Amino acid sequence: MTDGTNGDILPGMTAIVDRLVAEEHHLEEIAKDGYAPATLPIVLGGILLALTVIVGLALGVTLAVYYLA
Repeated sequence: MTDGTNGDILPGMTAIVDRLVAEEHHLEEIAKDGYAPATLPIVLGGILLALTVIVGLALGVTLAVYYLA
């Protein structure tokens, strides 16, 4: 991206692009290595916890509406 005056690249844009490229390379390294087997229970536990919270909130709202209406 240029500023339209002298064809130079804007310094702020190069910093953003550099960060995006670095993040992409980091994600690429993670994808190559894969997740360690020890992280699988942590991820599954997080999913289970999130589902429990969602179902709990839905049940709580449903019961509150039922008893208060």
